Amino acid sequence: MYTRKGIALCAMLLTAAVMLTAFAPMLPAHADGNAPVAQNLEITTYRNVSVGGRLTAVDPDGDTLTYSVTTEPTKGEIELTDDGRFVYTPDTNRKGRDYFGYKATDSEGNSSQEATVIIRIEKQKTNTTYSDLTGDASQYAATMLAEEGIFVGSQLGGSYVFEPDRDVTRGEFLAMCMELGGDELLTAVAATGFSDDDDIPVWQKRYVATALMDGVISGTEADGDTVFSSGDSITVQEAAVMLNNVLGTTDVPTAAFDGLVPAWASQATANLTACGVLTFSSRYTDTLTRADAAEMLCAAIEVRDSRE
Repeated sequence: MYTRKGIALCAMLLTAAVMLTAFAPMLPAHADGNAPVAQNLEITTYRNVSVGGRLTAVDPDGDTLTYSVTTEPTKGEIELTDDGRFVYTPDTNRKGRDYFGYKATDSEGNSSQEATVIIRIEKQKTNTTYSDLTGDASQYAATMLAEEGIFVGSQLGGSYVFEPDRDVTRGEFLAMCMELGGDELLTAVAATGFSDDDDIPVWQKRYVATALMDGVISGTEADGDTVFSSGDSITVQEAAVMLNNVLGTTDVPTAAFDGLVPAWASQATANLTACGVLTFSSRYTDTLTRADAAEMLCAAIEVRDSRE
């Protein structure tokens, strides 16, 4: 037999159960898996020059990550895509240090701790600025090549243009690599040693002859002759081989690149990827643009300078 107290207790329990069911959607859900770990980053740019980069984080579960800004910079503006690529543009004539914070979130909703990107804004040594690179991710890298005396774009009227989408030739990229390497170049070169020597521009011959002597290049076979093909557009994997030979980087395992690049390019591709110079994953057979070359060479300069 039910007592009044028993009936009242049952009613209270039933009411509580109904309330918990009704408010269950309002309770916070717990994401599955582990949170990603975002990594701090330091970059450099010049006053009034945009710089691009990519945020990185490690997810223990291998989940897809998206990125978002958590703390805005105070001396410039940041443009960020979901996959972590960003462009930082300093405000007019600002210098010194700036920073912004970001977090990574995985597909399960787990978020990382806030990581920091520190930006050093320095003064240029030259006055080279490119009118066609304003706000572009490659603006800093292109400007750095001019600062280092490696490459300067064309002057049109009172301004310079870089033409970032223009293809780079084998001869042009070799010349930039040799300037970066800093080795003494041969002088008064009349012939380079290649069968297509007549097709090599006079200004490139000292670079080509020096590179051949130093083992940076070896040429290719064409109808029984060894040619350099200086005027042909260069691919990313071909550029990687040249630049790796100039830098003399330490060899690393190449298994990750099996089937992605030819055997002759696998070691160079692995080496430059390991040291952060080559970031064009899956684009190895693409033609190298000036913007691509600037990014590669800018990263190579950092590797070179870190050894000094």
